[in-house]
Amino acid sequence: MEQAIEPTPNLSGDRLADIVVAVSRLNRLAGVVGRVDLPHAVMRALGTLDEYGALRVSEFARIDRCSQPSATALIARLTEAGLARRTKDPDDSRAVVVELTPAGRDRLAAAREHLGNSLAARLPDIDPALLDRLHRDLHGLTEALKAAGA
Repeated sequence: MEQAIEPTPNLSGDRLADIVVAVSRLNRLAGVVGRVDLPHAVMRALGTLDEYGALRVSEFARIDRCSQPSATALIARLTEAGLARRTKDPDDSRAVVVELTPAGRDRLAAAREHLGNSLAARLPDIDPALLDRLHRDLHGLTEALKAAGA
């Protein structure tokens, strides 16, 4: 039986959930208006490998919140395209890890640059200070969650 998680006093779980929903909506909208030519799952997978480095497929599946067969199929697409490679796990020679190739890292950087430029073109009057605050605050929230062992 799962134990109920109580929010910390002075911290609103509802507010944090609202932020996560807003970021998810922003991500979906950005993908539509930014017209990135990579499927969302591929962008997400490249981003995960970029952030976490070499991962076993089971660990990738846990982080991506997908089934291991789905992760295996997605990783196969990445390796066939030359965007990722499988190598022996340095900690267990019987296991395999997946990591970005230089081509995968370059493709991710190009897709992110295209996305950013596409969005910037649609928001010519947005206040740069607002973007700076959002960037700083979201980075801070992400780092706080990582530090908490998320």
